Amino acid sequence: MRVTEFVIEGTFEAGGRGQVVARLVEPEAQFDVSGGSTLGACPVEQSLEMPRALDADGRQRRDLFGFCLKDNADLARLKTGDRVVLT
Repeated sequence: MRVTEFVIEGTFEAGGRGQVVARLVEPEAQFDVSGGSTLGACPVEQSLEMPRALDADGRQRRDLFGFCLKDNADLARLKTGDRVVLT
């Protein structure tokens, strides 16, 4: 099982779904999201997005990823600044 660390940069609800924006701790790390993946022990959907965010120099950040939680109740478990593991 591959384990990858992220830091939660923000959480919100959109379209009735819990959303998490997280920064990859090791920018070059390779990972994938499968049907059984969890982020901080919270099940996530198989899809993954890269939010549009710019760094201080105006370049797109490639270290941010957006996760959709399978259960909105899990949104309360993930807080900005938390270091979590994707499994």
